[in-house]
Amino acid sequence: MRLRLPSGRRILVTPVFFWESRREALCVVRTAGAFHPAHVTTRMCLDLLDEHLQTHACKTLLDVGCGSGVLALTGAALGTDLCVGLDIDHRAVRLARANAGSNGLDGRTLWFTGSCGAVRGVFDCVAANLPFEVLMGLLSDLVRLTAASGVLILSGFHDIHWYQVMAEFDRLGLETLRELTRDQSFYGIPPSGSFTWKALAARRRG
Repeated sequence: MRLRLPSGRRILVTPVFFWESRREALCVVRTAGAFHPAHVTTRMCLDLLDEHLQTHACKTLLDVGCGSGVLALTGAALGTDLCVGLDIDHRAVRLARANAGSNGLDGRTLWFTGSCGAVRGVFDCVAANLPFEVLMGLLSDLVRLTAASGVLILSGFHDIHWYQVMAEFDRLGLETLRELTRDQSFYGIPPSGSFTWKALAARRRG
């Protein structure tokens, strides 16, 4: 997939074919079975990340459950000094590292196999596009890894999960900065009963 940043700033995710030029691409990401960048949750995270980086200095970014590395690679391509990708699947980490190399972003990225419970330090931005149950289980760790003035960018859950997410935000002292909602339809009825996905940017209160 090719990530393009046209005038108007919204990042476009489009297929790239072998005969096409990469000159206009922000970066080109090979998926090889990893979670697809064209999914609406990824596109919303990319939009929130781009909005944040336009208005805030960001020296470090952590992408939890990085898959193909699309969020960390985009952060690096947009000027973040150091982007760290983390995934429990070693195949995803290997793929993300290869994508970094093919886009000339080795110097701005690091990739690790493991869970965020093993990560120390804090980051200016923490991004996680994960299934709802996984996201809720990791949210305390994600907050711990976010700098006091940093931002969390989260997606992977449906509109029907919103109140549960907000209840957990209250418990952890988080406030929502920006909220996105988009639909993506599939054949048949999804297990959650909803086609509507959510993404948000958040920070600690106060």
